[in-house]
Amino acid sequence: MVLGVMWAVTAAVLGFMLGRVSMYGRELVEVEDGGFEGVAVPMGGKSTVRRGHRVEEKMEEWSVCSPVSGEVTGQREGERPTVVIRPDGDKLYAPAGGKITRLFPMGNAFLFSTEFGAELYIQAGEVSDELLVRYYRPRIIQNEVVGKGKLLLEFDRQGLEAEGASSDVFVCVENCAYGGDVRMTAGEQVRVGEEILQVREPVSHP
Repeated sequence: MVLGVMWAVTAAVLGFMLGRVSMYGRELVEVEDGGFEGVAVPMGGKSTVRRGHRVEEKMEEWSVCSPVSGEVTGQREGERPTVVIRPDGDKLYAPAGGKITRLFPMGNAFLFSTEFGAELYIQAGEVSDELLVRYYRPRIIQNEVVGKGKLLLEFDRQGLEAEGASSDVFVCVENCAYGGDVRMTAGEQVRVGEEILQVREPVSHP
């Protein structure tokens, strides 16, 4: 008698559970990590589970422009992204708005802090031979705030080449204030004011 009652109760419980399961299907819902997970959804009804989606981190982008016109002879990615340009002129301009935080003694190399937080090292020609200083004429002073396109330096390209010295211009990203990344965007030939590097920083969400 007792055994019969137990079987009856078990059958009732199983029937109830099977009835509940039959009311639900499975729906694949995309989750934030790019995968999918199954979510029970009432058959013939609407899911009460908010659909997940891929979260694409928004980025802000800023341009570092070429300070000279000429041929791009080298590009280096990595910890200190660098673009090397063989100039076809003798003037060097600010690649972005910012501040000259250091002017090196020979006058042909600068540390430049951009208005968007990236620190650049810019160099024209040789820095090892002090006798070449006569070929460089800086047009700014240390700590000067400049706008994009401001004339920073005039140099005697032909005089340097006659001395057997390089006149190449280096633009190097020393660091990014907000931990952004840098993309190389220079072509084989560039003009003054044309983008050569792109600095990308994540946008913070409130």
